[in-house]
Amino acid sequence: MGKGLCSTVCAVMALALPAQAQSSRITQDMPQFEATVNGQTLNIQRNGAACPPSCVQPMQAATGVATIAELEVLDFIDAMVAKQRGLLVDVRLPEVFGAGTLPGSVNVPASTLSGDNPYRDDLLNALGVRNGDFGQAFDLVLLGGGADDPSAAEAVRDLLDAGYPASKLKYYRGGVASWRGLGLDLATGP
Repeated sequence: MGKGLCSTVCAVMALALPAQAQSSRITQDMPQFEATVNGQTLNIQRNGAACPPSCVQPMQAATGVATIAELEVLDFIDAMVAKQRGLLVDVRLPEVFGAGTLPGSVNVPASTLSGDNPYRDDLLNALGVRNGDFGQAFDLVLLGGGADDPSAAEAVRDLLDAGYPASKLKYYRGGVASWRGLGLDLATGP
């Protein structure tokens, strides 16, 4: 194989590598992780979506809000969603939500829960809040795209800022990525 052909083939192969293999920060404040264990230096880097915005999120979205995993989500669907006392809230944008979400989820984009949304009180009303009284408000599980999607944690904090009780909120940090990664069914549609 000639030198020119080899260069061309190598260039094409490099372009065919997945974009996901790019180096990325772990969090906004942590470009990589390094520690010494038993005299050996461990260096952990992240290869994936750009951070920000897709930074690894902490396990706890806010003080007093429980972080749950898949089995607890299933329990919540059975105990709360099926009995119309709770909502599974996917906070991603509608077009992403429509491509696949957890069965039984409703779509409330995170940005609509922000304090600067003039219609946020209408959304809170739809969630069962009456004239600032959260007594009849739905219990909520908030989820996003996955452990590197900040939208669900931001939505939790925005709801807390609006007065939503932490005891009525749960955070599914794993989101759609963990659900899909475990081979659990997704729902699609509008």
